[in-house]
Amino acid sequence: MTDDLDPVPPGSLLVHAGMPKTGTTALQRVSAARRDLLAEHGVRYPGTGSNHRKALFAYSARPVGWDGPGPSTPKVARWRELRDEVRSVEGQRVWLSNENLSDEPEETLRSLVAELDREATVVLTLRSLPAQLASAWQQYLKSGVWISFETWLRRTIGDEPNPTTTPSFARRLAVGDVVDTWARVLGRDRVVVVVLDPADRSLVPRAFERLLGLPTDVLTADELAGHDANRSLTAAEAELLRRVNRVVRDRGDVGWRDYERFVRNGAVEAMLARGASGDDDQRIVPPTWAVERAAALAEQQADRVRAAGVRVVGDLTHLASPVRSVDKVRAPKAVPVDAAAEALLAMLSTGLGRGRDFSGAAPEPRPAAPSVRRPTLEEQPTSAVVRELARWARRRLQRLRPAGRGQRARGSVNRK
Repeated sequence: MTDDLDPVPPGSLLVHAGMPKTGTTALQRVSAARRDLLAEHGVRYPGTGSNHRKALFAYSARPVGWDGPGPSTPKVARWRELRDEVRSVEGQRVWLSNENLSDEPEETLRSLVAELDREATVVLTLRSLPAQLASAWQQYLKSGVWISFETWLRRTIGDEPNPTTTPSFARRLAVGDVVDTWARVLGRDRVVVVVLDPADRSLVPRAFERLLGLPTDVLTADELAGHDANRSLTAAEAELLRRVNRVVRDRGDVGWRDYERFVRNGAVEAMLARGASGDDDQRIVPPTWAVERAAALAEQQADRVRAAGVRVVGDLTHLASPVRSVDKVRAPKAVPVDAAAEALLAMLSTGLGRGRDFSGAAPEPRPAAPSVRRPTLEEQPTSAVVRELARWARRRLQRLRPAGRGQRARGSVNRK
């Protein structure tokens, strides 16, 4: 279905504007990792990061976290650097990627395209709405949301939804509106919709390879591992994060920057990097009523996309593809000790100024996990949990300590 996609003209701009939770992160990371290879094939992926979120957020003064907008000088500088690099490119196709562009109002998109001053084509990647429910809730947890999965579902797609719960998700439910907005900004002939196929994971990278005039497999991300694999939180890990968020928000004295540094980029990334195995690593499964409601909403939006007259790659019926569901969601009442320890130690190392690297480097080989169920916090006496966390802390902090700083010869005793 991608073979008849024509590449955008050299010198023009291709914008991947979302939607969120459609494999955008994997595509962005493989593009960033292969920036030089893309350039060899006439494609500029601007900047140095994995995506262009910060610069584009700076342009729209979009709030990040709960600290509010505030177009400060450093933020504006990020936007100007990106804009100037895009404008300076000659002869190459330019590719920008930020899934949150699907949330921006029409006037912002019009002015953004005008400032970049290039003929533009936009790609919107769409995915089964029922399949997004669990992953979307997890993403909001990483932004400080503390309500339970069931409560969040009731407030977003229930009988009486409250759009203020997570406003961006309310906008994402209206896929047809997003497509129509971009069609008005660029024209229908410059809007491409790619529908994810559960049976063909290569469909999205193939579509971008065609649109960018790249050889086959340049954007394939099958080899990504660890952090770049972008695995989901388990039910137990999500519950741990939810409880942390509730304490943080109840206190009211923790700023977004500290939360992002210590929790989102510290504790959460540490849990994700540890891998998942064992009985406690169960998936987050939505309730049946929510899957059915999401499928009905998706069918309505598929009709809107068909009526928009834009180019569609893939099968729009996949937007309503069902997923496994349960009669009732039951939140875990216990958390694996090693998940809690990894989270705590990541925050400790960050606080010591020696933050761990979760940028996608392949993790060191680990021995195979034993096929036994891991102990949980509620199954352990408090003293055992404290001893376990202290053991992990000593071992990890010893690794973090720079050579020659406070170290003694093997066998010596520190009596201070």
